[in-house]
This record gives sequence, C-alpha cells and structure tokens, in this order.
Amino acid sequence: MNPQDQTPSTRLSPLFAAWAGLVLFTLLSVALGEWMRGAPGLLLPVASIIWLKAWLVARYFLEAPLCTTFIRRLIWTFIAFAPIALVLTDLFGRQFAEAFQL
Repeated sequence: MNPQDQTPSTRLSPLFAAWAGLVLFTLLSVALGEWMRGAPGLLLPVASIIWLKAWLVARYFLEAPLCTTFIRRLIWTFIAFAPIALVLTDLFGRQFAEAFQL
C-alpha cells in the first residue's frame, strides 16, 4: 500500500499514548539530570531520549509514515541528526569551536 493511499488516523488513543510517552521521557530526563548531574555517562541516555521523543512526535503527530518518500526520509534524517550532533558537539566541541573561530 502506498503511503499516499493511507488516511490519517482519527483515533485519540494513539495520540494520548504518544503524549504520555513524551511526558514520561521528559520526567525521565529531568530525573537523570538530577541523579547523574554532569556524569560522563549522561550523554548517551540524553541523546537516546531526544531521539525517542523526536520519533514519537514524527510518527504520531506529524504522521511521517503517511508523507511522500522524500519528506519521510528528510524527517527521519533530521531525527537521526539531532542526537548525533549532540554527541559530536559534546565529544569534539572544543575542536569545532577552534576550527570555526574567525
């Protein structure tokens, strides 16, 4: 079945579940921030939470699976790029800043 042939869902239960997941992941990130407070192992859980939250928004609220192939790939690429950029900035931020300094 083509994504263009599908129609958007009008049921509220998946949207409520996605919203509850977003709230849960937000509370989890606050708890991790308080519990680990700057620990070196905090980077990967935070990047994972960012990816999961973006995936939930794209899947249930933007309805990315129903988009055309180009738009869908663009959305998934952006969702993958944000956590990767966070990790790279944390690991190599000083080198990036020095390389792009005017």
